[in-house]
Amino acid sequence: MTNDWKLVLNVLFGSVVLVMVVIIGLSRMANGESALKIDESLLMENAKLVKENGEVKVTVVNFSDVECPACRQAHELTLSLAETAGVRYVFRHYPLSMHKHSFITASAVESARLMGKGFEMLSLLFEKQGEWSAKTGIEDRLAEYAISLGLDETEFVEKLKSSEVTRVVQQDIALGDSLKLLGTPTVYVNGEPVAANFVVTKVNQLLKEINGN
Repeated sequence: MTNDWKLVLNVLFGSVVLVMVVIIGLSRMANGESALKIDESLLMENAKLVKENGEVKVTVVNFSDVECPACRQAHELTLSLAETAGVRYVFRHYPLSMHKHSFITASAVESARLMGKGFEMLSLLFEKQGEWSAKTGIEDRLAEYAISLGLDETEFVEKLKSSEVTRVVQQDIALGDSLKLLGTPTVYVNGEPVAANFVVTKVNQLLKEINGN
């Protein structure tokens, strides 16, 4: 009987511990936090679309699909961080196969980046997402966007089809695959995955802690 009671108590104690772990985990998730942390140098490897504002104290890395509606919302929420002192904002492509234009629009962003207007093209594509996502062929539309940004159409189209641009997008995809991303947007703050809705809050909190406010 004594052994039976010990077994019951051990089971109950184990159950309580498990429940506490789940509660803590759910609490952290509710605040946009996660116990899983990625080496920041890995997240920055071969990164091309990067904005830094002063001495870097917090790094935000956003894996995104230009054709993804949730990514458009996340972009609107997080891009302002690129103008925040102490923040490094990094955009990385993770085009999903379910979106027919996701790879070519990622390539359009990289083509524009090589011509000095990467973030401008990114914001324009997100802004016009409803306009081009329903099209069967969008190469002409992308060229129009490039022209509207003051880019040379011929050079843009050449870069859009280049192996250099394709390689950059594929490098981002390979990194996302190695991280086993479950979807987009996936955002990391100082290597820690944070839900998009909580990114700004998390960054501001970290800056206050770092700056001693």
